[in-house]
Amino acid sequence: MKLRITVFMAASALILFMLPFTCKATRFIFGTDKPMIDGAGNASAVRPGDTIYLSASTRLYVLLRRLHGTAENPILVQNLGGQVVFSNNSSGYGVKFDTCSWIKMIGKSSGSDSGFVVSNTNAGIAIGGLSTCIEVAGFEIYNMTWTGIVAKTDPDCSLKSVRGHYTMRNISIHDNYLHGIANEGMYIGHSYWSGYTIHCNGKDTTVLPHLIKGLKVYNNRVENTGWDGVQVSSADSACYVNNNFIYLDSQAEVLYQMSGFLLGGGSSCNCFSNFVKDGKGDGIDELGQGGNVIYNNLIVNPGKTFSGSGSKHGIFVGTQAPAAGCGYTLVFNTIVSPKTNGIDFRSTAAVNSLASDNIIANPGGSFIVPATGVSLVQLNNLKAASVSDVKFINPALDNYDLQPSSPAVNTGEAISGFNLHYDKPGRWRPWPQKYDIGAFECHDSSLLAVDEKESIPGLQIRKCFMRSGVLNVSLIMETRELLSADLYSLQGLHIANLCNSINGPGLVEMEKFIGQLPETCYICIFRFDGDSIARKIYSYSYH
Repeated sequence: MKLRITVFMAASALILFMLPFTCKATRFIFGTDKPMIDGAGNASAVRPGDTIYLSASTRLYVLLRRLHGTAENPILVQNLGGQVVFSNNSSGYGVKFDTCSWIKMIGKSSGSDSGFVVSNTNAGIAIGGLSTCIEVAGFEIYNMTWTGIVAKTDPDCSLKSVRGHYTMRNISIHDNYLHGIANEGMYIGHSYWSGYTIHCNGKDTTVLPHLIKGLKVYNNRVENTGWDGVQVSSADSACYVNNNFIYLDSQAEVLYQMSGFLLGGGSSCNCFSNFVKDGKGDGIDELGQGGNVIYNNLIVNPGKTFSGSGSKHGIFVGTQAPAAGCGYTLVFNTIVSPKTNGIDFRSTAAVNSLASDNIIANPGGSFIVPATGVSLVQLNNLKAASVSDVKFINPALDNYDLQPSSPAVNTGEAISGFNLHYDKPGRWRPWPQKYDIGAFECHDSSLLAVDEKESIPGLQIRKCFMRSGVLNVSLIMETRELLSADLYSLQGLHIANLCNSINGPGLVEMEKFIGQLPETCYICIFRFDGDSIARKIYSYSYH
């Protein structure tokens, strides 16, 4: 095999310019006199790919009903001419989706203001009525008497929304700011995954709520909630909860409603790269069916201000039995000053569970506590009696990155079976060649001053140089996969990516135009799973 790759920075723009534009979208503007936008009524002309604009105003609410886009051409709902505010001082909602599919409601911000604002209602956004494939972003939601965002359709006597008849799919909730919420910040999926009883036609009927397949909750900021910050239940596949910030959760101190994140019954959600701070509840409650990974989370002071006598932990795994053959994987998390234990693990039915490469500092109780009969493998966790022992950069300013002298640096291990090659801020791990423990991978430039490997098994570097802004690399690969090749400054600044995911065996030659760089030393890092090689090069130009 001989692969030659030539990449120029302008290529992506050229490709975009050449793409055909086949969809002729129509724009519809709805004023304050249209609180309901109905695809079978006043919006019957709206087709997939069209845009619905809500003109800048203050409104009581908006009900989006019977609107259907497609996966290729969703219907877009946006604000026009400024901010749209929903406020009704009632027990209702600000925005509701009823019998809708493939809708993207995305607020266009102006400066620091969100495009859509919901205040002083019962629920900010309600995704129900058998709706599916909904995306919401660009909202500020505050002063709710119940929840900020709810996404579920409760079973009723029609049995249309019970499991097996209806599945909610492809829900995306991102880049929203929620604060001052009386109960859950987000209530996604039904809590009673194992079933509950409703009264129909004079008799009790046991019903199973619907599942959610495909859920993304990311880049949200949730502050000052009475109950859990984000609760996800009945989301059994393709569920990702990541890069959210939760602050001051569980302020009402209601039993069983106290956590930053609650991964509830029936859920199997990868929960990663989140920051939970100063809540009164556990940082993360795992009550789901397992088979997922909780990693790269930063959890600070969970439960420290809880006034009750009960325990509060960094990560809590309950007594539930997960799906057959499943366990819970808790790796690369940083847990600082929990009221009680760093990790409290109670599921005796879980198998193949792992707690590895976590930092736990200054717990009020113990570092890791498995209940009697629990099968939990513990490997390579850094247990520090005080926060200062870890050598974070500046905890007082919420900077929990690692100093190069930290005992967590270069002492971590690769977690086999999982593709965990990025830390909480999204930087590559390992850096440059060895893993760090915890949510942060130290990228201090001093760590580049290591002896260069001439080669590693499965890779020979024939040439690696940069001349007149062009980086040239030639490799001979065996059967291994090259995960990535990247160029960095000696200060650790990422300059360019050369390639990703190339399989051997054979000769691989690459050229990439980087642009004129100062004539000084740089470093190329070639990464395999669990191994890497760094090569210092010098940039020079023809004269």
